[in-house]
Amino acid sequence: MMMQTTPLLKAVRIAVLLPLILSSAATRAADPQERIVSVLYAGSLATVMENSIGPAFTKSTGYSYQGEAQGSLGAAQMIRDHLRTPDVFISADPLVNVNLLMGPRNGNQVQWFTVVASSQLVLAWNPKSKFASKFQEAAARRLPWYEVLELPGVRFGRGDPTIDPKGYRTLFLFRLAGRFYHRDDIPKLLGDVMNPSQVFPEVVLMARVESGQFDAGIFYKHEIMAHHLPFIEFPAEISLGDPRFAGLYGEETYTTPSGEHVRGAPILFTVTIPESARHRGAALEFVRFLLTSAGLLRQFGFGVMEHTTAGDAAKIPAELRDLTAGVFKP
Repeated sequence: MMMQTTPLLKAVRIAVLLPLILSSAATRAADPQERIVSVLYAGSLATVMENSIGPAFTKSTGYSYQGEAQGSLGAAQMIRDHLRTPDVFISADPLVNVNLLMGPRNGNQVQWFTVVASSQLVLAWNPKSKFASKFQEAAARRLPWYEVLELPGVRFGRGDPTIDPKGYRTLFLFRLAGRFYHRDDIPKLLGDVMNPSQVFPEVVLMARVESGQFDAGIFYKHEIMAHHLPFIEFPAEISLGDPRFAGLYGEETYTTPSGEHVRGAPILFTVTIPESARHRGAALEFVRFLLTSAGLLRQFGFGVMEHTTAGDAAKIPAELRDLTAGVFKP
């Protein structure tokens, strides 16, 4: 005999099932939050990340992307001090990971990192600058680049060495140039380390060159290609872009006001997933995408490197181990 469903029994069933239905709906609604990756990255990558890598990642995987640009030193300090909890951190200097995020004294915020790509320093100029013809002569090797910077009225800028690896690398560049060209006066073109007429955060510096407030600036090759500015390439001995000259680069050092000791080395960008990452699945997807995007990186002038890894090998996610090759040695 079939039991007849009464209005009272229907009401009871609804009362029992409704919370389960709502809970399931809430879980499904929350799922999209797990498909968002937050990436804190070196400021020089802003255009590359926001206009290329981020959109390409979303198109390829369906994950949402949220990026934030900061100087690598400043970004690492934010992670260490729990002011930021990104799912992925991309640094412009491997030693930023080592000095600020790895080991017990840094709370083991990062356990490993992988090399992504290389870059080099260049001198870029505004094509509308009244000194543009002089910069063009320097690019054609008819005039030394440093003699253009010596011209009265030339305004050029550089990054902040206290928060930005490009800032202290610029110091290394000019010191190396002084020795390379046998011109002790070349480093003096910078004035004081924190010369307020030259030193600006990365994003501000680019804006000043593009707007014409500065005639020129020291940048990475990849960011200049992304912004389509003309540039002068430096000799490999001073550009910090050639591993063959790692020993020469390593003769230069700088200590930040907060005590971080950094040394000259070939310019390498690294990626890691901090221990505090909230969306590890999305982070793994993003890092895998980045490590398999050599074509995109080459378009912006990056040098494609072996994905050597530093840190605790056992902590490297199993999903990424097939993309890494060898041990990174600073």
